[in-house]
Amino acid sequence: MDRLWTYRYEGAMMRYLHNWMDQLRWQRLKPFEKLAQMLVDHLEGILNYCRTKVPMGVVESVNGNIKSLLRRGRGYKISITFLLKAQRMAATKTEFVVFRKAA
Repeated sequence: MDRLWTYRYEGAMMRYLHNWMDQLRWQRLKPFEKLAQMLVDHLEGILNYCRTKVPMGVVESVNGNIKSLLRRGRGYKISITFLLKAQRMAATKTEFVVFRKAA
């Protein structure tokens, strides 16, 4: 399954994923069936990763910044306000706060 993330072409990635799921079907294991269904449900995101390989660290950083923005805002009544603040945070990096441990 680790090979799934190394493909550069969507067709090859899809073929590998379908072959992997076909091999699992005869085993009839519920956890693997659940995993296969989750992969099918998130297929568009998986194919997006094939198109543009964004490092997972960057994704986690963006998610962390958005969560921090939500905590600081204590909930936004208007979603456009939240989107504008998130866009500003990503574009200018002025609201990023870094805490360093004292040596």
